[in-house]
Amino acid sequence: MTQPINKPARKTRGDLLREQMILRGEIIQDQEPAGQKKFLIVSIILLLVLAAIVAFSWIRVDLIESQSLQGLELPRDAEYASFYKLAQFLGIVCGACYLFYAGIRLLAPRRRKPNRSIWGDLGIYFMLAVVAVAMAFPLVFSIMSSLKPLDELFRFPPRVFPQHVTLDNFSDLFVTLSQSYVPFSRYLVNTVFITFVGTAGHLLIASMAAFVLAKYDFPGGKTFFNIVVTALMFSGYVTGIPNYVIMSKLHMIDTYWAIILPAFAAPIGLFLMKQFMEGLPTALIEAAHLDGASEMRIFWSIVMPNVKPAWLTAIIFSVQSLWNTNAATVIYSESKKTLVYALQQIQAGGVARTGQAAAVTVIVMLVPITIFILSQSQILETMASSGLKD
Repeated sequence: MTQPINKPARKTRGDLLREQMILRGEIIQDQEPAGQKKFLIVSIILLLVLAAIVAFSWIRVDLIESQSLQGLELPRDAEYASFYKLAQFLGIVCGACYLFYAGIRLLAPRRRKPNRSIWGDLGIYFMLAVVAVAMAFPLVFSIMSSLKPLDELFRFPPRVFPQHVTLDNFSDLFVTLSQSYVPFSRYLVNTVFITFVGTAGHLLIASMAAFVLAKYDFPGGKTFFNIVVTALMFSGYVTGIPNYVIMSKLHMIDTYWAIILPAFAAPIGLFLMKQFMEGLPTALIEAAHLDGASEMRIFWSIVMPNVKPAWLTAIIFSVQSLWNTNAATVIYSESKKTLVYALQQIQAGGVARTGQAAAVTVIVMLVPITIFILSQSQILETMASSGLKD
């Protein structure tokens, strides 16, 4: 009697892909239980330490706040309440990030082991966390200061987090602005108009000039670009007097154009766009010429979509520059003043307006930071998906 032939089990697409990855050496077929166990033990110890830090900080902050509300004598470490809150916040954030990392590390297939131990990974993440905290600290401190009452703003040593959160600084600021000769909405409209028109014109002129400099050879092109690079060395304070003289000769002093026209000629946008357009394949433009596309069609439909990271970066720089200008040297009429000028006048009001000054700082930096955050994701996505090379 013949034995039946057992047919091999049909492999799924996932099994085939896994075998190919094993043959290429991208993943290791056999897991290392000892290494996984060691990583799990270290992760548990680290998470327990972070949990202990968070619990200790939580208990101390709660004790200090409860005794402060009851009018009892504060503990000796009451002045470190802000540091306890910061440690509590960092402990929660670091614990959540490491828990996410550990989950991916334990559940993902075992890949080729890099020349770095787990302590090397922890060291890198620790350094990144330190740098992130150092960069975010000024922003957090400014926002927290705007939420403090006056007595906490003058406290020494200063505390990062307020004990009694209040919005009185913002309400007082809007009351002060409502009592001014020119309405607050007028300052806001002036700033928005200057920022929008200046940024749009700067982007249009810089991108068109960069396209010509990057993709066409003409007499004097390199010399012109060298002049643009040299202009990057000079700040706005150096060019303030020449700009004033030119605007005065053009009879544009005390008009919006005294700010907008110099913004059109800012060299940073032209430099960024030209350097980025040089990486665009010339064959792509030649193919468009063979298809009968005009220069403007090539510029708008082919070049600009492929240099999106460059003009988004130029928008960030232009908005930041125009939004933060007070234009006090070229605009004299109060009805044409910018929002930053009005806020700076309130900020210079003395000790009584310290809380309003803290609120002014947050409002002034809110718009540039928001635009940067919204544009950053688009820049990263475009850089990852739209790179063309010859």
